[in-house]
Amino acid sequence: MSALKWVGGKRQLLSVLEDKFPTKIKTFYEPFGGSLTVTLYVLENLEVENIVVSDINSKLVNFYNQAKNNVEKLIEKIKTFIQEDYYECRTIFNETTDLLEQGALFFFLNKKCFNGMYRVNKKGGYNVPIGKNNVNWENNFNNLRSFSKKIKSKKIKIENLSYTSFFEKYKNTMSKDDLIYLDPPYYDTFVSYDGHGFSTDDQTNLCEICSKLDCHVVASNSNTEFIKKLYAKNNFDIEEVNAYRHINSDATKRGKQPVEVICTR
Repeated sequence: MSALKWVGGKRQLLSVLEDKFPTKIKTFYEPFGGSLTVTLYVLENLEVENIVVSDINSKLVNFYNQAKNNVEKLIEKIKTFIQEDYYECRTIFNETTDLLEQGALFFFLNKKCFNGMYRVNKKGGYNVPIGKNNVNWENNFNNLRSFSKKIKSKKIKIENLSYTSFFEKYKNTMSKDDLIYLDPPYYDTFVSYDGHGFSTDDQTNLCEICSKLDCHVVASNSNTEFIKKLYAKNNFDIEEVNAYRHINSDATKRGKQPVEVICTR
């Protein structure tokens, strides 16, 4: 699966999602790629001709490009940071313009930070504190090599686009044999992922764009009245699903609960 720890990763929902996906897909589109967990699952388990996956986070996409094209150089660079101070590395990550160094620090910080979070301040500076992690670096390097082989697939194209730019670029090529999977920042939850947030208007705009497309659409989001009414109004079928939540300021809201919905059309 993914080489990264990732808040909101979809590993626990893969079996539910596969039940909603067609078994044969011409092009799989994923405008909120995140950790690539769903993309790689589709690549390895379904009959798919092409995959177009994107994320707005330029540093995440750079990490993927470095892992794809320079994995051994990337690993050697990561090794130079293993014994270094986490907060000094975080500062370098926010300042460096060297893409290999940035990719290496992205991986290092992801493994050492609190719960695999990616959060930035209003100036775009990564600000997640260190976690209590006992990292097995050799295992992680082997996983990274395996991940690199997977994303080298000629079927996969990785883009660095906002969701609006993604649909502007690809909506006219989408057809009835294609599948779009939407995993945006969830409504009424953490949205400080890229420094811009994801507003209620964005949720509405995203849903309305996809309701007009002539292809399969599957969306995951938070189990809230707003989301359920929004997608129902746009002719999606809605199913509540259980998922574990490990990060919540309210301890009573952690654990397995029907906190997500899967919307399909």
